[in-house]
Amino acid sequence: MESTGLVAQKPKTRRWTPEQKMALLQEWKNGMPIQELCRREGLAPWQLYKWRKALDRGLADRGELVPKAQLLTLQKKVDELEKALGRTALENEILKKFFEIKGLRLPEGV
Repeated sequence: MESTGLVAQKPKTRRWTPEQKMALLQEWKNGMPIQELCRREGLAPWQLYKWRKALDRGLADRGELVPKAQLLTLQKKVDELEKALGRTALENEILKKFFEIKGLRLPEGV
């Protein structure tokens, strides 16, 4: 038996960023057939299903999975803090205007 000199190589695996995954899932959600999407991108359909399941549970920025309940709790806390920050900024502006109208000097550091 003669050797051809060719060595079988392991196929390269592709790493998908969370942004790429989201874009592909969005295409699928918008009506692109999964077979066509998978053929175009060189994916197996199970990968899209796995990504969708992970998305339903919630994805952190680094691609780590976070339970959806925890994600919703954290989002609620962020919303509360943003509202508090907005109120504080508004109060600060009102106080500055008041001091300006009355001709008073603002305290140091404000």
